[in-house]
Amino acid sequence: MSNYLKALAADNTFDNDAVKFTALWFENFEDEDANEAVRVAIALVPTKKFASLMNQFTSRLQDEKSQFQTSLANLIQKICHDHPFHGMYQVSAGSRTSGGSDSQGISRKQGATSIAARLLKDPHTNKLWTLITRANDLYNKMAKYKSDELKQLSKVPLKALDVSRRVERDVPLMKLPPVTASIEIHEDFDYSAVPTVAKFGLEMTILGGISAPKLLTVTDSAGQQLKQLVSTTHGSNLKKHILIRPQFKGGADDLRQDAIMEQVFEQVTELLRQNKQTRQRNLLIRTYKVIPLDANSGAIEFVNNTMPLIDFLQNGHSRYHPNDLNWRTCREKIEKVSEMPQAQRVKVFHDICVRFAPVLRHFFFERFEDPDEWFERRLAYTRSTAAISILGHVLGLGDRHCQNILLDTSTGEVVHIDLGVAFDAGRVLPKPETVPFRLTRDIVDGFGVLKTEGVFRRCCEFTLEALRQNKDTILTLLNVLRYDPLYNWSVSPLRAKRLQAEQQQAAAAEASVTVTSRSRRSSAIDVTAEEVEEQKRVSKKREEESGEADRALSVVERKLGTGLSVTAAVSELIQQATDERNLAVLYHGKQHAGIFRYDHLFPLTCYS
Repeated sequence: MSNYLKALAADNTFDNDAVKFTALWFENFEDEDANEAVRVAIALVPTKKFASLMNQFTSRLQDEKSQFQTSLANLIQKICHDHPFHGMYQVSAGSRTSGGSDSQGISRKQGATSIAARLLKDPHTNKLWTLITRANDLYNKMAKYKSDELKQLSKVPLKALDVSRRVERDVPLMKLPPVTASIEIHEDFDYSAVPTVAKFGLEMTILGGISAPKLLTVTDSAGQQLKQLVSTTHGSNLKKHILIRPQFKGGADDLRQDAIMEQVFEQVTELLRQNKQTRQRNLLIRTYKVIPLDANSGAIEFVNNTMPLIDFLQNGHSRYHPNDLNWRTCREKIEKVSEMPQAQRVKVFHDICVRFAPVLRHFFFERFEDPDEWFERRLAYTRSTAAISILGHVLGLGDRHCQNILLDTSTGEVVHIDLGVAFDAGRVLPKPETVPFRLTRDIVDGFGVLKTEGVFRRCCEFTLEALRQNKDTILTLLNVLRYDPLYNWSVSPLRAKRLQAEQQQAAAAEASVTVTSRSRRSSAIDVTAEEVEEQKRVSKKREEESGEADRALSVVERKLGTGLSVTAAVSELIQQATDERNLAVLYHGKQHAGIFRYDHLFPLTCYS
């Protein structure tokens, strides 16, 4: 570890060693000699090399007096001091999050609160820390505000409500950048020139959902206009409002999962930039910022000029093939045979495909009338789809329905969102996902006449080859997550049910109430017994998560193995992804109150 730190301090060539060091440090956090070596050498390393690991650092905080916790707390404080916009939000979220009944969670909150007190006391960080926490308070109060008068899709003047009036009045005066702004790390620690929030639009839009999310328009000091959604939610999926950019979202169910996976995507993209073949073809992964603000809310950035795949497909099928089956009829036919033998399901699926033609090619014809631009944008679409498909396969990314894939209307590239189902967790859902990545007929239709041959296949091969060459670095990066107590390696039963059966979730919630009621009766009888049971539960959970982490990492290692040549591996993946026997048994979605839910759709999926 000492040598890793010396290498990091000596030269920028070894910046990837920051991940290797962190994994090794976390693995040996109880070793006195290791912690002494870290204490001596870590102060020599520029904090910029650790800033991207703030999620992992803050998740390991505990209110303890050990050498490990002392060094960790000092490092976190130093990152916040040097690069405040890359560290303070994570500390703020940790200090605001309730520890619940988990003793480690309570200790983690106390550890973060201790660092918050140090930042408040430090004259260099006092002012900025105070402003960031005040801004977060204002956003959270606005997010949680509900009223029967706030009707769905209505426009409300910001001055009409006290909570929104405070945001409009106070936040611009704080001279803070938008929370999801992508800010480069400044080696001189000077962030005074970063664009800040200048003003808000006159109105906000109340979007759908039980939490009444509020959509604001923001203009920064550089004149750039963006929109942000402020909300707190429990059980509703705000990612359907996908055309917005920064989004304040509640529900810690998968927000931090997204933050971690985006972190992985960003670091893998850096590896792809270092490979000649992938760099020349711009085979990179489009990412977005995810900033948790507390246990129940956070900020999600969405790129400009994007639209969900579903928005074009739903209208495109009816416009270009009005005599085809409509998507509702397709869904009904698939649903009717969902419990029948595979052969019958494949037959129905094939019959639907004959009467439901793909239309995504028309997206490029409509948007890009110049032939040269049309070719470039379609090429960008094909390349970006290839890159995310292979990386998604390696990381086991699931839940790739029509709302979780965005199309960039200016470049043609794809952007994948909602990354909470990863490491092949989709294969253990009640209706398992049976394909390595989404390569349905409409996706392929956008590639042009060569379909999966030519550019798509070659780009898949280049991407897989680059990932194989960086196998050790990728596994080391993921190994850091093994020691992240807040990362869930598998989909919880509750999340699985929410993803694929709303009515089953209701039953689970009812069962939860019963368990809670029993727990309360038990606590009234014997508090000590409850504490013992809690300790057993936490211990069992850690053992299970450790096993899931081992499983996930072994799966990634196998996928990056060289048992098959790159060409053969890509051929097998494409065959699996386009096989009708796999597509015909994908989850068809649920109908709720007469409305088909797009968020549960490999809808318009298997046949689109």
